[in-house]
Amino acid sequence: MLKKQDNGTVSDAVSPNNDHLGCMLPYTPLHYLLFHHPMGPAQRVKDPHFKALVMTSGNLSEEPIVRDNEEALKKLSGLVDGFLMHDRDIFMRVDDSVVRIAECGLRIANSTQTSKKPSSDPEHSAIRIPQSAMSFIRRSRGYAPDPIVLAESGPEVLGCGADVKNTFTLTKGSYAVPSQHIGDMENFETIQFFEECLANLKAVYRVSPAAIVHDLHPGYQSTRWALSQGAEKGIACHGIQHHYAHIGSVMAEHGAKGKVIGVAFDGTGYGTDGAMWGGEFLVADINGFERVGQFRSVPLPGGEAAIREPWKTAISYIMTMGNDAWRSLDAVGFTGRYGKKDIEQIMAVARSQEFAPLSSGAGRLFDAIAALLGVCDHNTFEGEAAMALEALCLAGIDDQYVVELKQENSYTVVDFSATISGAIRDLERGIEKGFIASKFHNTIAACIRNVVRKLKERTGIRDVALSGGAFQNHYLLNRAIPLLVADNMNVMLNRSLPCNDACISLGQAYIMRERLKQCGA
Repeated sequence: MLKKQDNGTVSDAVSPNNDHLGCMLPYTPLHYLLFHHPMGPAQRVKDPHFKALVMTSGNLSEEPIVRDNEEALKKLSGLVDGFLMHDRDIFMRVDDSVVRIAECGLRIANSTQTSKKPSSDPEHSAIRIPQSAMSFIRRSRGYAPDPIVLAESGPEVLGCGADVKNTFTLTKGSYAVPSQHIGDMENFETIQFFEECLANLKAVYRVSPAAIVHDLHPGYQSTRWALSQGAEKGIACHGIQHHYAHIGSVMAEHGAKGKVIGVAFDGTGYGTDGAMWGGEFLVADINGFERVGQFRSVPLPGGEAAIREPWKTAISYIMTMGNDAWRSLDAVGFTGRYGKKDIEQIMAVARSQEFAPLSSGAGRLFDAIAALLGVCDHNTFEGEAAMALEALCLAGIDDQYVVELKQENSYTVVDFSATISGAIRDLERGIEKGFIASKFHNTIAACIRNVVRKLKERTGIRDVALSGGAFQNHYLLNRAIPLLVADNMNVMLNRSLPCNDACISLGQAYIMRERLKQCGA
C-alpha cells in the first residue's frame, strides 16, 4: 500500500475515503508486455499504453480466486472490462500479498529479549530502526508458505484459524507453516479451497497432525470443520479463545513462553462467557490467560446489522452516556440524516437483550466515532469505517479526550462515555474532523499505556504483546509504542504475519504445541 498522490491518474472511486492505494509490483514479464507490447503489427511503442490499470484478484466477493479461464468468463464477465488470459493452467490459487510500509521508528525486540529480564534502560526496551519497516495486511503470494522458525522441535499440530481472513497453520519440527490467505469461511467454495490448500501443504511438509485446534465460536465454519475432522479421523480437538490466540501468535513469533501482558483489539471475537469480546487486556502464557481488563460493553442493535451500519452502534454509545441522548443526536446531525422514527426503532432494539448482544469490541468504538464524524455510516467491507477514520488523522496533534478507567477487584473496565461526549462537543464547536480523529486516536493510545502501566505495577510483567486488526492502524501504533517504551516495556508485535485474524491459526497451533510438549507428547 502506498500513499495516494493527488494527480488525477487514478479515479477517486478507487479506494474511497482512504489515503492509500494498493499498488501491485510487476512479478512476471507479462505485466511489462501488457503496458509496452505493440498492439498492432506496425505500431511502435514509445510510451506505455496505460498510466495505470485497476485490477481485481479474479473472484466474486468472499469466494476463492477463479483459476480456470472458462469459469472466469462465466462468473466475472458482468464485473470487469477485460480479461488477461494465459495458456498455462493455474496449479494453486494464491492471492496477492498486501503490505504496508510502517512509519513507526520503534520496532520490536528480538526473540532472545523476551526470555530475559528486560533492561531498566528504556532505550533498550525496543530495537530502534531508523528506516521504515514492512508490515503485513495479507500474507500470501511470495511469502506463504515460508515457515516461521520456532524455538525448538515439537509435535505436529493443525491450527484451523478463525472464519474471517482465514489461514491455517501446520507445525513440523521446529517450524510453523502458515498457509496463504484463504478468505472468509462463509461458503462451500472457500471450505473446498481450505481443504485443497491443506492437503497440498500436508503432503509437501509430510505433516500428520496429532491435534487440531479451533476457535471457541460454535458457529464458525472453521470450528465445525475441525470438530467433524477430529471425529472422523480420531484426532483430539482443542478450542482456544480468539483473543488469546491473537496474543499467542505474537508469542510464537518472538519465542515467548512466559507471562505477557496482551492487548488484543479487534472487531469481534467469541469470549469464554459467550459474549462478543474485542477490546481486551489479558495476562497470558502458554498454559492459559486471565482477562484483566476490557472496553465497556455496549449493545449492538441487531447484532451483525450494527457491524454493517456503524451509525446504529453510534446511537448505542450515545445512549450509554447517561445524558440527553436526543440532544447529542441532534448535535451530530443524526436526527436529520436518519429520521426520528428510525432512530426510535434502533433505540428500542438496543434496549432488547435478545436483539442487541453486548460487545466490548474496539472496532465497534472506531465505527461509532467514524459515524459520528459523518465519514462512514455503512461498512461495505470489514474495517472500512476505521480505515476512513485513520485517513483523517493529522500530524502534530497531542490533544486527547477524557477516558475513565473503572477498577473493580483489580479488573479494569475502560469507559469511553466522556470521549464520545467530548467528540460531540468538538463537532458542535465546528472543530476540524481531522483534529477530532487525531484526538480520539491519541486517547486510545493513552488508554493502552495507562492500563498496561497499572498491570505492570501489579504483576511485574514487562513484556507486552499487541495484536488484533485495530493494530493495522499505523497512527495508533505510532502513538502507542513510544508511550509503552517510555514506561520501559518490551513491546512485541506480529512481524511475519498480519495482526488481523490471519494470525489466529499460528497462535492456536503454537499454544497447543507447547502444551503437548509439556505433557511429553
